[in-house]
Amino acid sequence: MKCIKKLAALLLCLAMMCAVSMTTFAAEEETVTPDEREYLIVNGEDIVYVGEDYENPDTGEYVHWNTNARGIDKSFSFKIRYSVSSSNFTVHSSKVLVKANAHVEDLNGKTVSGYNGHLYTVSIVGWYSRNLQFSVGSTQSGTITGLDNGGSYKVKITNNDYLSDTRYLVGSGTVSTL
Repeated sequence: MKCIKKLAALLLCLAMMCAVSMTTFAAEEETVTPDEREYLIVNGEDIVYVGEDYENPDTGEYVHWNTNARGIDKSFSFKIRYSVSSSNFTVHSSKVLVKANAHVEDLNGKTVSGYNGHLYTVSIVGWYSRNLQFSVGSTQSGTITGLDNGGSYKVKITNNDYLSDTRYLVGSGTVSTL
């Protein structure tokens, strides 16, 4: 009887090992390998390549690079609920001027009044984050220093104040060399 139990246990172990190895093999085949371009992984899943726009179709959030801006390092537009980061871009000075403006919209894209003074942060992120706090209601600007000329950075926009699930913070901004 002991011999039969040991044989059954051994067969069960072998079956489990085969099942685990097949599952692991199947998972390896589904892995997406990025190409040779520099990339950023957003939310642990989405791959956004340098210079590309980021969009989240599930939440409606985005950061778009505006390519027709002249005389500036980057021009961008955004739509967020909480926070979103762009792909990397290169700065051409150790000091930049960041300008931004924003307003609040409902789910249908209509501007909602009553949010003047609503706070949000625009950050230039490299090895560490350099933050400027702005408020809804007008175009505001601030200077960020201590950057690496030719260095690679991201723009991160963060909503500082509460917005209900039916509201978005929508705006645009620029990063200009000084």
